[in-house]
Amino acid sequence: MLKEQIEVLALGACGGNIGMKFFEYGYRVAFINSSLEDLAVIKAPIKIHIKGGEGCAKNRQTIKELAVNSIEDIIRDITTAITAKYIVIPVGIGGGSGSGIAPSLISFLASMGHICIPVLVFPSKHESAKTCENAWNFMAEISQIKNIGSMFLLDNDKNEDKFAINNKFVKDFDSFVNIHNESAISNMDTREKKLLLETVGISIIGRVSKSKSSTTDLIESIVNGVYAPIENKHPRYIGLSTSNQSIKISDLYNSFGEPYDSFVGYSKYTSIIFLAGLQLPHQRIEKFKNKFEETVQNINNTIIQQPPTIQPLQSLSFSREEVKPSASVNPRDILLGLLNN
Repeated sequence: MLKEQIEVLALGACGGNIGMKFFEYGYRVAFINSSLEDLAVIKAPIKIHIKGGEGCAKNRQTIKELAVNSIEDIIRDITTAITAKYIVIPVGIGGGSGSGIAPSLISFLASMGHICIPVLVFPSKHESAKTCENAWNFMAEISQIKNIGSMFLLDNDKNEDKFAINNKFVKDFDSFVNIHNESAISNMDTREKKLLLETVGISIIGRVSKSKSSTTDLIESIVNGVYAPIENKHPRYIGLSTSNQSIKISDLYNSFGEPYDSFVGYSKYTSIIFLAGLQLPHQRIEKFKNKFEETVQNINNTIIQQPPTIQPLQSLSFSREEVKPSASVNPRDILLGLLNN
């Protein structure tokens, strides 16, 4: 089963909340944090504390410095806890611990041959300028990483109840992983589901019950879902598992664009659509930079000890090279180089 080939590496407090939902659904989850207080509320067995950490107070550099000092422990703990090829990595990009360490860990794990599936939580418009600064710099860093898998962008602007967003995503993701088609017409098989998870770029999952399985309902499940808005159409792939045979994959192209390829299967219960290989929502991300720049300007730098860091934001590269870890390369040196970069 595909589910048995997926594990979760939950980073920081926000990532930990999502990780707990995955744990409740039966996934193996490892939790990483610099805060002992945050880890204490996690009711799961695999918890990794970054040594010397007392939390990061949203300072991304703090966690990087702590990680450099405990590099051997981090590598040992992660490689012991996480062994699956497919690793879901939830993180709140506006925080300190998760946001600071995630790009380096994702790049490291990808270089070791894992398919990393980041689940990134975007801060809402009501959150602080510091949170938005962290989010902007995080996106600038992760957009430069090659060979990662599907990236899901959960948007806290979509619902005031952040836990409702987390719950819906995990339920939809688990439903996709557990799709089981047995139709004489067409089936979405495990290899096709893996290809969707491996596709570089932004992915979105929509799910509706059998009683609401129509083309319109499926489209609304994407447009009004929990994700950052789609700004550029034409995904690379579309996967569709539907309980309504009258739904045609071609009917979805008017809303989302015609993909390079599509996969269709038929089920008895829910209908699920998976868009893979979308571009970054640059307009949504630009709002992070605008907010923290405007805030710094408005208070005339009177209480800012350091000027904001503005990283260049790049478009994702949609090419993928087969990664084969070399036995001659020391994992410690790889991760240490990433943290010091």
